[in-house]
Amino acid sequence: MEFDWTDRIVLVTGGGGGMGQAAAWRFAKAGARVFIFGRTLAALEDTAAAGEGISPVVCDVADPASLAAAMETVLAEGCPYAVVHAAGINTPDRHLVHDDPGKVASAETWRRVLEINVLGVANVLQAVSGPMAAAGGGRIVVVSSTAGHGFDVFAGAPYTASKWAVHGLLFTARTQLAAKGIVVSEYAPGEAATPLVDKRPVLPTPEHRAAMIQPRDCAEALFFIASQPHGMCVVQLPAYQPFGGMPPEIPSPWLGGLDIAPKPES
Repeated sequence: MEFDWTDRIVLVTGGGGGMGQAAAWRFAKAGARVFIFGRTLAALEDTAAAGEGISPVVCDVADPASLAAAMETVLAEGCPYAVVHAAGINTPDRHLVHDDPGKVASAETWRRVLEINVLGVANVLQAVSGPMAAAGGGRIVVVSSTAGHGFDVFAGAPYTASKWAVHGLLFTARTQLAAKGIVVSEYAPGEAATPLVDKRPVLPTPEHRAAMIQPRDCAEALFFIASQPHGMCVVQLPAYQPFGGMPPEIPSPWLGGLDIAPKPES
């Protein structure tokens, strides 16, 4: 296990908030030279200001040209030893059918969620694997979700489809990249108190948020995974959430926050 990350280059996508931000701080604390990718410069600068050795680079991982330009900035300093891909989105419109038309996933939602959550992963894997292979290898940790391992009613149809796609993609990527000395791992957290929670149709209660996995916990898990010499698939769950998603008997007051409770008859 790697305990000293001094001067190692680490690339973190989604570094403007949530677990990507927390991961950037964790690797910087361990001495790494961290580059953070994200679409909003102000958010990236906030991350960089709160830690030493963190360089913000504006990048949309769904755009291959944007990613190529961002990688040039990183590669000018050297090849990343590790990449943590935490970028991802969700939207409030998550249903295939709903009494409220505004909660039915639009064509644009399907396109954008799959573009960022699936093609974004593919783009990053391709962008970093060539330089890593030429450098003799490296480590890649991709954040997926328990929504890609089971059934999470609150995640929504587009997001769930995207995470199952990522889970499948990594099986093939792991084998292909291992031949080049690149270790690929998957981190699949359950409910985590990241900015994605704010995109839910009904916001969870403070009690619910406090019981979720916190970003700093996600960061510790990502740091641990990236520090291993072997590929891992780690599922991390808050105490109340069983593997495979929420149980049918979801305790109050959280049921309302999932927007699946039976509607009272008028």
